[in-house]
Amino acid sequence: MSLAAKVPHFHYVDEINCNALVELKTAFQRINPYPDVKHTFLPILVKSLSMALTKYPSLNSCFKEDSMEVIFKGSDNIEVAMATPNGLVVPNIKNVQSLSILQVSFQYYDCFMHTLLFR
Repeated sequence: MSLAAKVPHFHYVDEINCNALVELKTAFQRINPYPDVKHTFLPILVKSLSMALTKYPSLNSCFKEDSMEVIFKGSDNIEVAMATPNGLVVPNIKNVQSLSILQVSFQYYDCFMHTLLFR
């Protein structure tokens, strides 16, 4: 059995009102000085995930079986798969905890453009 099969998993579903989120995304797009960068919900959700990891650090940890210890990660490096014309790409946005939502948007845009240019 692999170690991944031993890791506890959980699933959570909730319903929330996202009107303020829609307004925030619209505001980002309205003041956007870079028309090629499309502001989507993804960077907002990634930043929200980073904030949740800060509040609940045990979710950003790993277990070392040989020493029987939990290692808490010092930074939020978040990967989200994105479909590109050249196939599926999974960019790793590093240190999300220290980035703004707009900076996360630019990081994803840079990754996407890099994929288009160099594949």
